[in-house]
Amino acid sequence: MRKSEDYYTFNEYMKNNNLTPSEEDYIEMIYRLTMENDKVQVKDISTKLNIKPPSVTKMIKKLDNKKLLNYKKYDNIELTSLGIKVGANLLNRHNTIRKFLEIIGIKESIHEETETIEHTINVETLIKIEELISFFYENPDVLSRLKNYQEKIKTKG
Repeated sequence: MRKSEDYYTFNEYMKNNNLTPSEEDYIEMIYRLTMENDKVQVKDISTKLNIKPPSVTKMIKKLDNKKLLNYKKYDNIELTSLGIKVGANLLNRHNTIRKFLEIIGIKESIHEETETIEHTINVETLIKIEELISFFYENPDVLSRLKNYQEKIKTKG
């Protein structure tokens, strides 16, 4: 039996807790808010995610039961150490996908595309995308050639 203080890889955690895309969004947003300010409250999450406070409270209670955060009514919301790790991984996943989409030239719907992809991508694909991004950053000449090619295609169409 696992203890809540034990550490596991992100994959192992996700496999055993089955976070929904909505739960992932909450953890990622709470993590983002925590990076900006020590004190995160229901109203902050409600504002950022455009969700009514009672719905936020309901989700916060679920996440508290999953040991991802600590919540007491009318108090600040704090991620547990596990919640911090999950939040950091979720934010990294989001940022990786967004960088990839920027590299391939997505502009108009980049936020929506990022949100859609991040909840369905598997770990192997994410790792390969991270490798590709690193390759482009380490080889700016190749990235420049890709951008030039994209411009050439755009002007032909």
